[in-house]
Amino acid sequence: MPVLRSLHLAGGPRGVLLFHGLSSSPQELQFVARGLHRAGYTVSVPVIEGYSFGGADQVLGTHRQWADAALAEFDALRQRCASVAVGGLCIGAVLALQVAALRAAQVDAVLALSTTMHYDGWANPWYRRLLPLAAWVPWVGRFGVRESAPYGVKDERLRGWIANQMRDSGNSDAGAAVLKVQDLLEASRLIANLRRRLADITSPTLLLHAREDDAAAPRSAFEVALRVNAQRVRCVLLADSYHMISIDREKHKVLAEMLDFLQPTATVGGTSPSG
Repeated sequence: MPVLRSLHLAGGPRGVLLFHGLSSSPQELQFVARGLHRAGYTVSVPVIEGYSFGGADQVLGTHRQWADAALAEFDALRQRCASVAVGGLCIGAVLALQVAALRAAQVDAVLALSTTMHYDGWANPWYRRLLPLAAWVPWVGRFGVRESAPYGVKDERLRGWIANQMRDSGNSDAGAAVLKVQDLLEASRLIANLRRRLADITSPTLLLHAREDDAAAPRSAFEVALRVNAQRVRCVLLADSYHMISIDREKHKVLAEMLDFLQPTATVGGTSPSG
């Protein structure tokens, strides 16, 4: 199995730190990362031990270890850049928001894609609702939940490519073929921790979410938009994507929204659901 590598793109003095989704890889954010880099930003998409994709022998990490690693990545990039925005996809967006809550005075902006505060998308299997019960049965954590179509992707051609990747390597541009129950439990704990800290977030916050998100309905984005204390919040709903908005049909719009939001001259305003 190929070794995962962090994606580091050296650019100008303004940095962007992006976190991929749970048990996935920097590949799912490569399009937006390289687009930000072409616009002059220094961009980092790190691999986090115990959080990023790994085989059956992967060391399981806790939500606290994930958050500590995310903070360390932010502090390191902040040493090299005059300003740093944080962002991510799915649970990666939760990690980014956690960093924004804990480093409120230092985070330049938040770029949250497909934020997952609730596993309530239309394609989630019925047994996802039983996840909290698994915390009381220790051996259940060793089992996995197999991903299935549409894999967070509305584009049918890309969906077929992802299915082939998952079959051949167990991983894909849309994440792992199987998610460990223990990882999902830790993600739920990370979400609960963030929920208590949302009011600590004061950085300008962009939330991009698909109306038809198959993993997490838009209410996750709405919850964040309503509870952060940022003076500038923008919430954009996409009409032609599923969960993996960084690689799906509207990835160019996602990148454009991110670039526009990061402009120093961007207009200050309230929550703006659009799309």
